[in-house]
Amino acid sequence: MAQNAALVFITGQSNAHAHSRALPVQDRITEPLRNVFALDRAQNQSLDVERLVWTGFTTCGKNLGETQDHTASLSYYLALRWQHAIDAGTALPDLYIVQISIGSQGIINGMWNPDWPRSMKPGPLDSVNISLFPLAKRVFSLAWESIEQQGLTPLLAGWHWIGSEQDVQHGAYLREDLPARYDSFFDTLLSCIAHPCPVYLYKIYMKEWCKRHDIPAEAVDRINEQLLRQCAKQKDFHMVAAENSPLWDASLPNLGIYAPDNGHYLAPVHQWFADRFFDEWTSRYPAAR
Repeated sequence: MAQNAALVFITGQSNAHAHSRALPVQDRITEPLRNVFALDRAQNQSLDVERLVWTGFTTCGKNLGETQDHTASLSYYLALRWQHAIDAGTALPDLYIVQISIGSQGIINGMWNPDWPRSMKPGPLDSVNISLFPLAKRVFSLAWESIEQQGLTPLLAGWHWIGSEQDVQHGAYLREDLPARYDSFFDTLLSCIAHPCPVYLYKIYMKEWCKRHDIPAEAVDRINEQLLRQCAKQKDFHMVAAENSPLWDASLPNLGIYAPDNGHYLAPVHQWFADRFFDEWTSRYPAAR
């Protein structure tokens, strides 16, 4: 269905790109997909990018944040599900994915902080230094127009924020201005998208991780409260809760969803996220098909 193009933004920190969940070599996408596109780092990773360049989706070089490729991420599973559905004859528009994430970077503690010094130093986690907020503002503001310039009608499928885990640390959750800073963050980036867009915020379950690092469990509750508050005040905001997945097991230290570090999702969780979103979008917007 060439006249439409579904546009999705996937942003956050390590779980937004499935840190350390490496894909087996045989599962990696190295041949660009025909109906799923993304922004290549080499051509779009710039605070001053003027025109976005889309290329066929692969699992390498598509995150505009840190350099960590071939992971079992939401982007990977969503791209694969989307392409397989089109190949099977499902009438779907082409999918355009914007991915921006760096591990251990929150809205208060890290490179998503709007006050982070202006920087564009690409690389892996240990060396990358990118002021993510202005980068996202720039890319978000260009995305709609860049699709229209191809003669397509953009359909905003959603903005996924898989982040805020870093804000449980170092007392960030105790800041008096926490609500105001979260309001400003989401309000500003939504204004850059400039069109009505569903937003998906991902609930945090890191209390066991916090316990291991001498952080009070209330830190997790406080950050989740901020995410829930956004859902209450904003139109078309939704909290994604991994506890609703069949993988959830509250009797286990990792809750059935985390790696042994109790902070990074297992690959099947990312697949559940993708399947949930795909099923919701295709049922919510049947006319777009």
